[in-house]
Amino acid sequence: MLPPFDGNGYRKRVLAAIEARGGADATDPFEVYDLPLDGPLTDDDVARQVDAVWAFWQKQRDHPKYRGLVTALLASHDALAAQLRTAGGRQWLAGQTRAERARRDAARYAELDAALQRLTERFGGVPADKVAGLRGMAAAAGLDDAAFEARLRGHRVLGAEAPARSEAPADAAVVLRQVRDGLEELGRIEGARVPSLHALLELPPTADRETVRRRRDALLVVNRQRRPDRRRALVDDLLAAVGTLLVDGDPAVYLDALADDVRAALRPRVASAVLVEDRLTPADAHLLLQEAQAAGLDPQRAAAVVTGLAREAGSDAAVPAPPPVRVPGRADWQAEVSAACAALRDGRPVAARRHADAALSAAGELLPPIRAVRDEAADAAVRAEAAWRTVGPALAARRHAAAATALEQLVATAADVPGPGGEDAAELLRRSREALALADAVLAPPCTGRDREDALLAALDAVADHPAARAELAALPVAPPTGVHAVPAPGGARDVRWTASASAGPVEYRVLRVRPDGGRQVVGTTTGTSLEDGGYGPVTGHVVVASRLGVASAEAATGEAPGPRRTPAPPRAPAPQPAPATSAPPAGSLTALPHGRRLRLVHDVPAAEVRRLPAGASPPAPGTAVADPDAVGALVPAMGPGLAVDARPSAPVTEYVLLVRTGPVPVAGPSAAWVVLPPVSGAAVDGDRLRWTWPEGCTEVVAVVRPDAPPEGPDDGTRRKVTNTRYEIDGGLPLPDGGGHVALFPCTRVGGRLLVGCEAPADARVRLG
Repeated sequence: MLPPFDGNGYRKRVLAAIEARGGADATDPFEVYDLPLDGPLTDDDVARQVDAVWAFWQKQRDHPKYRGLVTALLASHDALAAQLRTAGGRQWLAGQTRAERARRDAARYAELDAALQRLTERFGGVPADKVAGLRGMAAAAGLDDAAFEARLRGHRVLGAEAPARSEAPADAAVVLRQVRDGLEELGRIEGARVPSLHALLELPPTADRETVRRRRDALLVVNRQRRPDRRRALVDDLLAAVGTLLVDGDPAVYLDALADDVRAALRPRVASAVLVEDRLTPADAHLLLQEAQAAGLDPQRAAAVVTGLAREAGSDAAVPAPPPVRVPGRADWQAEVSAACAALRDGRPVAARRHADAALSAAGELLPPIRAVRDEAADAAVRAEAAWRTVGPALAARRHAAAATALEQLVATAADVPGPGGEDAAELLRRSREALALADAVLAPPCTGRDREDALLAALDAVADHPAARAELAALPVAPPTGVHAVPAPGGARDVRWTASASAGPVEYRVLRVRPDGGRQVVGTTTGTSLEDGGYGPVTGHVVVASRLGVASAEAATGEAPGPRRTPAPPRAPAPQPAPATSAPPAGSLTALPHGRRLRLVHDVPAAEVRRLPAGASPPAPGTAVADPDAVGALVPAMGPGLAVDARPSAPVTEYVLLVRTGPVPVAGPSAAWVVLPPVSGAAVDGDRLRWTWPEGCTEVVAVVRPDAPPEGPDDGTRRKVTNTRYEIDGGLPLPDGGGHVALFPCTRVGGRLLVGCEAPADARVRLG
C-alpha cells in the first residue's frame, strides 16, 4: 500500500533531484512517478499514484523553475503510464530501470575512480591533502559522504606529514621506464618522436640546471593554458619528471640510463657493420654518432656508446667524439627570440610561441623584440585557424582542388597547427592530392559523346571542383525540362511540376512566375521536379529553367508541348530495383521538442524506433516497407516507450522518421524535422499590422497564433504562412482578431518542400491585446 500522495514532498524530493541531474533525460519511470522499484505493487495502487502525479504535473505547468521539466514529463506520460498500469509492463520497465540506474551509477563513479587510480599511480596512494578535493568531486557527481568513504577505503591514504612523493616507487628504473613510456605516448599524440626529456624542453643534453629550470617553468605556464586532455596530463607528468631527474636530481644519472637504452638499440647495427668490414668505418661511425645524439645523448656519451659497441664487436679503433654543438646564450631571452624567429621561418608558429614564452620567462618583462615575435606567431596561428575553417567545408564538399591549395599553404606556413579535430595538414594534403590524381586518371582515356560526359561526371564525383572537368562539362549544352504544369495546393498556393532534364549530372531548376503584365518573379530553385509557389495575386503561367554548373537550358513554360528530348545512351547503371512495397501508413505522430542540449523525439506509436536521416535525405513516404533500417539513417537511442533522445543538432536541417515494426519488415511512419535558421527579429505592432525584420535570404515566414499562451513551436497554434512579397504589398501582417500570442518562425525549402524553423526567440514574439 502506497502512502497518500504529498505534492510538496514530491516537488522537493523528486522534481528537484531530477532537475539538478539535468532534466527528464536523467531519470526513469519509477522515480518520475515516485514508485518503489522492488516493492510489491497492485494495479490499483499504481493507477492511483500515476493519476495523482499526472494531476500534480498539470498544476505545475507554469511553475517558474519546473515548467520545462514538467512539459517534458507530460509529453511521455501516456506511453509510460500505460505500461506502468499492468504487471507485465511494470516488470519490463523495472528491468530496464535497473540496468539504466547501474549505468548511471557507473558513470557517476567513473571520474572519482579515475582520479583515485591516477593519484595511486603517481604517489603510491592518496595524499591526505587531496582528500578534501576528492570529496568535493564526489559531491558534484551526486555521491554522498558514505559512498565516497566506501570508495576511498579501497585505497591507501598517505599521511600529510610525510612527503607524498616518498611513497612512490623508489626504484630509479621504474621512474625511468615511466618517463620512457610517457615520451613514447606523447610522440604518438604529436606525430613526431620525442626521444628524451631534453628534447621535450628543446634544450641540448649539456644544458645547466638553471637553464633547465627556467625552461621547465615556462613550459608549465604554457601547458596549463591548454584544454584539459591526455596531452596536457602527459606533459605535466613529464615536466614533473624533469624537476625530479634534471633539476633536483643528478642529470648524469638520467643521461647514463638513456645511454643504456641507446646502447641496446644500436648494438645490432654496430655488430653488422663490423661483421662486413672487419672494422667500424669512419662513415659508419659518423652515422651511428648522429643517431646516438638524435636519441638524446650528449657528444661524449654518444662517442663512448659507439666506441664500446665497436670493441664488443671486435673493432679496436676508438671513435672520436664530435665537437660539442654550442648553443650560445640558450639561457637568455635573446637566444629564445632567435629560436622563435627560426621556427617562424620553418613554418612552425606553435613552436615559435613556445620559444617566445620562454624568452618572456627568461627576460622577466615583455621587451619589444619578444612582443614582436609573439605577435607574429599569434598572427600566423590566426591565419592558420582561418585556413582550417575553409579546409573542413571544402573536404566535406569534395572540393579537393580548393582544399589542396589551402593545405599547401598550411604545410608551408603552419605545419604544427593542427585542425579543429587534431587533423594533420600534411596527411590531408596527401589525401586531396590522391583524389585529384584519381580524377585525372578518370579523364585520361580518350572518349566522346555520352561516354565523355559520364567520365566528366565521374571525375566531378571524386573532385567536385576539378577545374578541367568543370570547364569541359560547362561547354556542353543542357537539355531543358519538359511538361511544366501547375496544380492547386492547400492555402491558395500552386504546386509547379515538370519532367526532369535529360542531361545527366547535378542539374538545378529555377522557377519563375509570370504575371499578367508579362513581368516575372523568382519563386525559388530546387534540384527536384516540383516547387510550391505560395505567392498571392494573379499568375498567367510559370517558367522553369534547368542549369548545370552555371550553364542554363532553354526555357520551358506551362502550356507548352513537350519538346524533343535527347535520346540517352543505353543505361550504364545497374538495373533499377523494384519499388518498395507499401501498406497503409501507421497512425500516430512524431514531434521534436528541445530540452537543453538535447532533442526529445516524442511519439505515440508502440513497437517503433526513431531514425535520424543523413544530411540532404528525405524521409520515405509513410507506409513504405524498409528492408534495411540502417540505410535510412542512424538509430536514435530510446529512453523509454514513446521517447527517443538525440544530441541537439546544429545543422540547418535534421530530419527524423519513425519506423514501425508491425511485421518482419519495418514500415515508415510519421516524420519530423528539426530546422535551425537565422531567426526573425524586431517583431512589433505597427498600427493594425505586425512588422518584423526578415533574416537575410529568407522569403517565407510562418506566424503561429495561440490565444492563451506563447506558442512553444511552429505547430503549437494556428498557422499562417507569409511571403516577403505579400508582406511588402500589405505593409506587414494584418493583426489577427481576438488578440493572443504570436510567434514568428523562418522557413526554408529543401527539394521543393517547405520546412519551418523550430525556434522563435523573444525578439520574434509579440503579445497582442
